[in-house]
Amino acid sequence: MDTFIQYLTEQIDAGKAEIARLEEDGCRDDADFAKVRTNIYEVCRTVTNALANRPGAGPEAIKKQFENFRTIWGAALANAGKHDDARSIVIEEAKLKALADVTAHFPEAAK
Repeated sequence: MDTFIQYLTEQIDAGKAEIARLEEDGCRDDADFAKVRTNIYEVCRTVTNALANRPGAGPEAIKKQFENFRTIWGAALANAGKHDDARSIVIEEAKLKALADVTAHFPEAAK
């Protein structure tokens, strides 16, 4: 699990660097979307740290929480699509893409 947490931390650090660069270049919208992606990695790291060693939790609880996120954000994407809310669509797609990357690197994904 340490390798996975390290991966998330690397993604967070890279995201923060990208945000700073984009803000410096005056690309506020792009920086906002980078913040969304970075936040997803931070949320997933927090969930992993909280559940990894909790009695009765562990990897299965982490995977379940990631699936809950996918369900909630997928519904939000569908709702944004119904309302032709382009900004929300892009945000929800960014969240789901970051979550897909997280789950692809989750140690239990290989099993």
